[in-house]
Amino acid sequence: MKKSLKKIIFVGFGNVFNAVLGFAFLSAVAKTLDLESFGKYALITTLLVAVSKIIDFGTNSVYVAESISTEDKSLINKFYTQKLLLLGISIPISLALLFILKLNTEKLVLYFILGLVAYAINYTLNAFFQKDEKFIHLVSLNTLPALIKGIFAFLIFSGSIYLNLEQAFMIFSLSIFSGIALIIFLSNEYKKFKFDFSEIKKYLEKCTPAGISLLIYEGWPSIANSIAKISKDFSNVGIFSIAEKIANIMLLGAISIFTVLLPKNARAKKRNEKFDFKEVFIISTFIIVLAFFGTLIARIFVDRFFGDKFSESLPLLGFLIFASAFTSIHTFMEHYFFIEEVTKYIMYINIGKLAIFLTLSYLLVPTMALKGLSLASLISAVMAVIATTIFIKINQKNNYLNQTAGDLKTS
Repeated sequence: MKKSLKKIIFVGFGNVFNAVLGFAFLSAVAKTLDLESFGKYALITTLLVAVSKIIDFGTNSVYVAESISTEDKSLINKFYTQKLLLLGISIPISLALLFILKLNTEKLVLYFILGLVAYAINYTLNAFFQKDEKFIHLVSLNTLPALIKGIFAFLIFSGSIYLNLEQAFMIFSLSIFSGIALIIFLSNEYKKFKFDFSEIKKYLEKCTPAGISLLIYEGWPSIANSIAKISKDFSNVGIFSIAEKIANIMLLGAISIFTVLLPKNARAKKRNEKFDFKEVFIISTFIIVLAFFGTLIARIFVDRFFGDKFSESLPLLGFLIFASAFTSIHTFMEHYFFIEEVTKYIMYINIGKLAIFLTLSYLLVPTMALKGLSLASLISAVMAVIATTIFIKINQKNNYLNQTAGDLKTS
C-alpha cells in the first residue's frame, strides 16, 4: 500500500500541475472570448476529447492487463492495428458531429482531425508507459501540452496576444503533438511492429464493454454541454462548462489511482492474490472528504479566475463537485472488473448511469435549467456507485460458486 501511495501521490501531483496550467489557459480563453464564443470553445474541446476515446475504446486498459498477465508479445502488433483502425472510424464520426453542432468551419474541422491524430499517438504511448510503470514519462505525456498552454495563458494575461475561437482551439489541439518527443523513452520492443489483423474482431469484441463505458465516461462533458446548448444557446454551454471544469478536478484523483493500481493489481492477480478492497474503502473515504473541502473553495476559482461573466456557474458547483466525487469512486472501483476480465459489468453500469442522467435531464432541465442538469449528474453518479458495489458482489458470488463446483469435481 505504501509503494502504491507514493506512486499515486506522484501521478496525482503531476495531474494537478497539468490541471493548473490547463485552468490558466481556460481562464485566459474565457476572459478573451465573449460568452457565446467561449461556449463554442467549451463544446468543441470536450467533443474532441470524447471522440478521441473511440481511438482508445478500452483497448489501452485491456492491453495493459492482458500483456502483464499473459506476456503475449503478439499483443503489441494487434494493439497498433487497433489504434489505426479506430482512428479511421473516428474521423467520419467527427465530421458528422461538427456539422450537426454547426462547428464545421474549415479551420475548426482541420484542427479537430489533427487533434485526433495527436491523441492516437498519445494514447498509444500512454498504454506502453503504464504497462512498464514508467510514471514520469506517462505524466509527461500531459505535462508537455499543458506547458504549451501555460505559456500561451501567460501571453494572453500579459496582453501580448489575443485569440479568437479558431486560434484558441488550434493551441488546444496541436499542443497534444508535443508528446511525440517521448517516443525516445519507449522500450525497443514497442518500436518494431507489423500490422496484424488476425483476431482483430475477437479482440475488439473483448474491448467493447470497456470501450462503450469509456465513451460514456469521457463523452459525459460533451453530452452535458450539448444538452445545455439545446436548452438555450452557446452561452449556457459556457456557464455550465466552467462549473463542470472546476468540479472535474476531483476526477484527477481517480485517474491517478487507476493509472498506478491497474498494473499493480494485474500482477497481484497473476500471483493469485486477492483484490485489495481495503484500498478501495480508504481511497473512497478520502475522495468524499476532499469533495467537502472542494465545495468550500470552488467559488474562489470562479470569482478569481473567470470573473462576473460566469457568476451563474456558482450555484451549480456543489452538485457537480459531489457528482465528480462519486464518479471518481465508481471509476476507481470499476478497475476490479478489468482485473477479473468481466468488463461487461462496466458497460452495464455506465449505460444505466447514462440512461438515468438523460431521463432526469429531460424531466428537470425544463423547470430547473442548469441546476436540473447538475442535479441529474449527481443522482446518476450516486446510482453508479451503488450499481458498481452490487455487481462486484455478484461477481464475487459467481467466483465462489465456480470455485466450489470445481473443488467438488476434483474431490
